[in-house]
Amino acid sequence: MSLTLVLPPLTQLNTPYPAISYLAQDLRLHGITCQQRDLGIEMVLCLFSREGLTEVFETLAERDELPEPAWRALSLRAQHINVIEPVIGLLQGRQSTIAARILETSYLPSGPRMLRADLSSFGVMGGLDAARYLATVYLADLADLITSCIDEGFALSRYQAHLATSAQSFDPIWQRLGQCTIVDRHLDELCDTIGGDLVGLSVPFPGNLYGALRLGRRLKQRGAYVILGGGYINTELRDVQEPRLWECVDAITYDDGEGPLRAILEFHGGGDDNRHRTTTIEGRHKAEVARPAFTSTPYYGELNLDHYLQTIDTLNPAHRLWADGRWNKLTLAHGCYWKKCTFCDISLDYIGHYESGEAVALVDSIETLIEETGQRGFHFVDEAAPPKLLRALAIELLRRGTKVSFWGNIRFEKSYDVDLCRLLAAAGLIAVTGGLEVANERLLQRIDKGVNIEQVAQCASAFRDAGVMVHAYLMYGFPTQTEQETIDSMELVRQLFDAGLINSAFWHRFVLTRHAPIFRSPGAYGVEITGKRAPVFAANDVPHKDLAGGNHDVFDSVLPQALDSWLQGRDLRRSVQTWFDAPMPASNEPRDRIRQALSEPAHKARGRLIWLGGEPIEVEEGVVLHTLNAESFIACNADERAWLCQLLEMASPHEKALLLGDAMHGYPGRWPDFESRWSEVRELGLLLL
Repeated sequence: MSLTLVLPPLTQLNTPYPAISYLAQDLRLHGITCQQRDLGIEMVLCLFSREGLTEVFETLAERDELPEPAWRALSLRAQHINVIEPVIGLLQGRQSTIAARILETSYLPSGPRMLRADLSSFGVMGGLDAARYLATVYLADLADLITSCIDEGFALSRYQAHLATSAQSFDPIWQRLGQCTIVDRHLDELCDTIGGDLVGLSVPFPGNLYGALRLGRRLKQRGAYVILGGGYINTELRDVQEPRLWECVDAITYDDGEGPLRAILEFHGGGDDNRHRTTTIEGRHKAEVARPAFTSTPYYGELNLDHYLQTIDTLNPAHRLWADGRWNKLTLAHGCYWKKCTFCDISLDYIGHYESGEAVALVDSIETLIEETGQRGFHFVDEAAPPKLLRALAIELLRRGTKVSFWGNIRFEKSYDVDLCRLLAAAGLIAVTGGLEVANERLLQRIDKGVNIEQVAQCASAFRDAGVMVHAYLMYGFPTQTEQETIDSMELVRQLFDAGLINSAFWHRFVLTRHAPIFRSPGAYGVEITGKRAPVFAANDVPHKDLAGGNHDVFDSVLPQALDSWLQGRDLRRSVQTWFDAPMPASNEPRDRIRQALSEPAHKARGRLIWLGGEPIEVEEGVVLHTLNAESFIACNADERAWLCQLLEMASPHEKALLLGDAMHGYPGRWPDFESRWSEVRELGLLLL
């Protein structure tokens, strides 16, 4: 019996999505081996090759009618075929020498996106990044060509996602499975190279479902046992009733897949068949397996990390993190430590069950991944990283001298004061993403977000001052949200950008899901459920009517338009109601609310002292303190010098915890102007946590 775990097309192209790698790590810990395949990157590399593009252009040449960009591309087919492999090499980090040609000559055949590309943000020294940006735009033009002329469901980061999004009926998916485009043919050929008697297919997003079902049906036809799982399956297919699904899969696993997968393997190895919860071809529901131990670290195994593409598909520095860089994925804690937000799927185990990791073990995992992958970048994929655990993790990284860069989701809460943010930045934190959501006090309480506007502003300010990028998730259309409240939210987001507190943001329109508290009590939130017939396929997104809210449609295009200008530093003083064609009310928010929030006293930490600077140097009449980017002389007498040097040495992350009270116990008490000098040392890098 052999097992292969497969990530179907398509997710991100810069790094492996970690779902199958978490499963592989759990299996390794139980002495079980498996193979891993990421067919997303494999399929893209097949398409964007000499052979793949030759086939694309041969197909186009057979058509009588094509859109104008396709005729241009067809005319330049030889040039496209000749440059595609160097372009892929550049994006894989192997062909940096062609960067100058891309920038200074007519090296890349230009399509509609290329003709609009703006390189003004890269500056004099950004040549390689500018070339990578143009190479990415070039690939996007080719992807548009495939989408418009060959396969409408193809995109660089998803495949047939439109079929799986809110898919209450299986009919469109089933009909599409009966077709075969060039893209499908590449996928079929890759499917034939998958080994294993058992094959696990992970579907984290809608853009993976079609690929998984196409693979599963072909695998079943050759006699393999096919297991389906992943985030999309957990949320959308918990009550699936579609019989045709079983022509593509044999079993579906829910929640954490580690336990059910091992139980299936045990059964196929001759063990008992009563310990895992799956839906099988007979429609039986079996007892749920005991929750497996939390697995924080993926194992990438034989996945070829050199194949992934370091694309730059946006000039936004925070958004760029998702597509650029070979980030190792790591989970600090299972689930969400807050788990109260009323719009969130908190009834599902992957959010509702919280289990924290441990700092020492996590840094052990970080060092193991560095050794295995050669990469020192980490994306923490938690629902929200716990601040207490982040603090312990940062101290352990500094204690060991482990140099990394990391980023991830947080909640904008008061724990992230100036000192904690400086500590995290010193340990390697480069960016945070967090939910501001509706940016309105009444609605934040309705969401049970546990934060207010002033708290968000102070938290974002602490990260900004520590040199950490801040991205905000935003929401509109929440039940009972009025047009005035959306205008007010828009104004507060404008102020956050104007104050330099956030670097980027993204508006999402509210979606009611079956696993959120609002669905359980729709009347309490002013919602009427409008979809009465139970779907036979996907059942997570719930049609509804907002009985008390405003017209949310009027904001669909305006919010991203205004946000795009603010991201680029434009129109930051423009009144928000002027973005609309139709008359809209002015904001009721004071135009200086965010500025006033920053003038309020911030949360003060009390406890452990951490010194981020170098060893203090005693000189005549004082102490010289060095940090990575500063030097300062602190005047003091011999007793004060001895006390200060001892305090800073004991406050090193390499030493045992030094508490403020213990440090002050030995203070000589003769340091003139103590407050200003203490503040100077604190400013240099003496943190109070």
